[in-house]
Amino acid sequence: MAALKITLSFLLVLVSWTSTHASTLDKRESDNPQSSIYSVEQVVVGGATEFRFKLNNRHFATLIDQGGTYAFRPHPGCDINGWGSTWYAQPFLPGAALKHTVIGAANADSNGIHLKAQGMVSRGLSDTYGTWSSLFDYIYNPARQVITGTGQYTITLAGPLSSATGELNLYKTASNYLHNVPLLSGGIGDTGDMKQANAGGNGFSFTWVPPDQPAHFPTDKTDSLSIELIGQFNSVDTQALGYAPIAPAFKPGLKVVLTSLQVNTGIMFGAFYNLAENKCYFCDNVGITPLISQTSTNTEFRFNVLVESPALETCAYLPVILKP
Repeated sequence: MAALKITLSFLLVLVSWTSTHASTLDKRESDNPQSSIYSVEQVVVGGATEFRFKLNNRHFATLIDQGGTYAFRPHPGCDINGWGSTWYAQPFLPGAALKHTVIGAANADSNGIHLKAQGMVSRGLSDTYGTWSSLFDYIYNPARQVITGTGQYTITLAGPLSSATGELNLYKTASNYLHNVPLLSGGIGDTGDMKQANAGGNGFSFTWVPPDQPAHFPTDKTDSLSIELIGQFNSVDTQALGYAPIAPAFKPGLKVVLTSLQVNTGIMFGAFYNLAENKCYFCDNVGITPLISQTSTNTEFRFNVLVESPALETCAYLPVILKP
């Protein structure tokens, strides 16, 4: 127990140091908004290309292209370990390997970061079934610690959906939920990168907690679907699970709203939780995706998209604490 208190005290000092520097930067950006400078740093890490989004050198998000992925990872807070859920903003058919994305341009100016991408609809291990394109603008509010992205997203299938193709997955949000694991605070409980998902569409809303319904595919259809993952304070005791210890971390939320520019699009909610990995702290054991039924006769889909990622913690106080 004494060792645990020492460890947590050290982590508190570390997070407090981070908060001090982040708060100073927030104040400078708030006092002089005209000085805000966005930039994109492109870095090759292993086999992946990372596009690191920055505001005045503050790294607030990363887009990862790993063999053709559009993997958006937000980091709106000041916790150095506050990287959580990942948004794969590309379409695919069931069981497909996510590939075939081409980042056409990633430009920055005083108004934000502007990202143009296109690709093929992934099918199977390497096949495709149509094309897609997107154009997004990303901005960061350091005072509120919120990332906002707005844009347009278009998918054109090579043919109609059917039992042979299965349902169309419009995107995937990957996350981590740990169930009945040892906690650094003591005892057993749930933690991870997310607490729950709140979903809402035309005439319905619900909350999904992964272990309560490991496979959740309601049949409600809508032309606008909001899916919000609520962030979590990840306090898993990995050493008690037989791994090296890791620091606790504030994991941010992630909200995506798809609004169809066509009527009767029929977007549905789909989510899966891998119970076999419910204690795997490094696994993406949660997958959430909006779906188009295989009975749809549409071959073209056009959407307006809103993406938001708020920090779970606040950097306005020392030590770093949960937002009120």
